[in-house]
Amino acid sequence: MTAFDHAVPAGLKARSHRVRLAKRIRLSSAFVLMAMSGLVWTSFSLFLVALEGEFHWSRAEISGAFSVFALTNALTAPAFGYVLGRWDSRRLLAASSLVLGLALCGLSLVGSPAAYWMVFGVIGGIGSHCISSYAVFAVLAGRFRERPATAMAIADAGSGLATFLGLPVIHWMIVELGWRVAYLILGSSVALIGGALHLLAMDPLRRTHRQHSARPSVRLPLVSLLALAAAYFCGSAAYQGLTTQQIALLDHYGVAESLAVWAVALAGLVLFIWRLTSGHLCDRWGPGKVMIIAAAGVVTTFASVAIGEALAAPGALLVLPMAVGIAFGGQQVLLAASAQLMTRPASLARVLGFCRMASGLGMAAGPLLAGYAFDMTGQYGWPIGLLALMSLGHMAAYTMAFGFVRAKHDPIVTA
Repeated sequence: MTAFDHAVPAGLKARSHRVRLAKRIRLSSAFVLMAMSGLVWTSFSLFLVALEGEFHWSRAEISGAFSVFALTNALTAPAFGYVLGRWDSRRLLAASSLVLGLALCGLSLVGSPAAYWMVFGVIGGIGSHCISSYAVFAVLAGRFRERPATAMAIADAGSGLATFLGLPVIHWMIVELGWRVAYLILGSSVALIGGALHLLAMDPLRRTHRQHSARPSVRLPLVSLLALAAAYFCGSAAYQGLTTQQIALLDHYGVAESLAVWAVALAGLVLFIWRLTSGHLCDRWGPGKVMIIAAAGVVTTFASVAIGEALAAPGALLVLPMAVGIAFGGQQVLLAASAQLMTRPASLARVLGFCRMASGLGMAAGPLLAGYAFDMTGQYGWPIGLLALMSLGHMAAYTMAFGFVRAKHDPIVTA
C-alpha cells in the first residue's frame, strides 16, 4: 500500500470506486444498445430475401419499408430530442424500446406490403429512437464529461461489432427457424434488454444535465445549428452514396469482384479501429484537428478514383474503401462531440435530434443521387463529382459551425 493510499480517506476511495463502476456500467449498456442498433438496421437485407422468397413481393415494395423506417426516424428525431430534455428520459427511451420491440414482433404477423410498411416503417421508425446514436450519445455526454468523445466512440463501435458477429446468427435463425421466429426473437430482445438498460442502467438525461459542468457552454447560435445540420446532411449523403456504390464502382473500373469484396471487408476492420481512435483523438486534440485527418481521407478517396481512371490503374482504387472509412466513418462521433462542446448540456439532445433529421435525409439522398446520376450517364464521372461536392460541403459546413461559435463566444475547450 502506497503513502497516497494512506492519505486518501476510505470514504473518498469508496466513492471513487462507485463512480468508476457506474461509468463502466453505463458505457457497457450504451455499447449493447448500439449493438442492437446495428442488428436492427443491417439485418433488413437478410429479411428482404426471406420475404421476397415467401410472398414474391418486389424488392422495391420491401425496400420501401426501410426507406419509410429511416425517414420516420429522421423526421421525428427533433421532436423526440426535445422531449428527452423535458421528460424522464429513462422512461421515455424504455417505452420507445417497447414500441420498437412490439413492432418487430408484430412483423411475424404481416401478410401484405402495406402492413409491412406500416408496422416496420412507421411504428418501428418511431420506436427506433431508443437505439439511435444521438439519444445514446446525449446521455453519455452527461456522465463522461471529461472524455465524452471516447465514450461515444466505444459505444458506437458496438454497432459494427454486432454487424460482424450478429448477422450470421440472424441468418442461421432465418434459415433454421424461419423469418417469423427470427423477428420474434429480435423484437423480444430489443423490448426486454433495451427497455431494462434504459430504465435501470442508463442515466436520466435531465438530472445528469442539471449538474455543474466544468466546461463553459453557450446557447448554440442559429447559424451554427444550421451549419452543423448541413455538415450532418452532406457527410451522410457522401458516405452513403460512396458505400452503396463502391463495389459497383470498383467493378466498373476493372477491379475483380473477389478482390473488391476483400478490399471492402478490410475497410470494415479499418473503420472499426478508426471509430475507436477518432473518439480518443477528439478528447486529446479537439474535434477540429481530427476533422483535418478526415479531410485527408476525403482527398485520398477522390484522388484514388482520379488516378485509377486517368492512368487506367485499377489497383489505385483499392484504397477507396479504406479512405472512405477514414473520411466519414467517425463523423457521427466527431460531430456529436463538437455539438457537445458548442452548446449547453441541457440542449444537447435537442440539437442532436435536429441534426439526426438532417443526417437521415442525407442517408436517403446520397444513394439516390448517385444512382440516378449513373443511370443517366452510364459513367461514374457525374456521381463522383456530386459526391465530391457533398464532401466539400460537409467540410465547409463543419468549419463554419465550429469557427463561428469559437470566434463569437470562444466556448470550445479541448481536453
